[in-house]
Amino acid sequence: MPAELATILWGALGTVVTAFIGWLTTTGVIWLNGKIKDAKIARWSSAIYQIVMSAVQTVFQEFVDVMKKAGTWNEETAKEAKERAMKIIMGQLTPELKKFIDENFGDMKEYLMNLIESVIYQLKR
Repeated sequence: MPAELATILWGALGTVVTAFIGWLTTTGVIWLNGKIKDAKIARWSSAIYQIVMSAVQTVFQEFVDVMKKAGTWNEETAKEAKERAMKIIMGQLTPELKKFIDENFGDMKEYLMNLIESVIYQLKR
């Protein structure tokens, strides 16, 4: 009887250990996927911001400065500057970044225009 009891206990212990290892593996995978997803989001957000910042700075150097020095800076040229920045941005965004914006922020043009405005405000300070 003691040998049979030992066999039953070892079998039960094996089942518990197997279940625990399965749970531990699942928990580890979920945690790791969360970290990977957070890293991707951070990387994509940073890439988008860098693209917008670069586009706004380029337009400022190549267009805005010229218009201001010529005394022709007005509401219409300000609108044109934003459109130029948007054209540069759209040319540099990868399909992956465009998908990220669509899925997380909705209207891509509105999101990017708000980001352009934010960068302009930061550059003015």
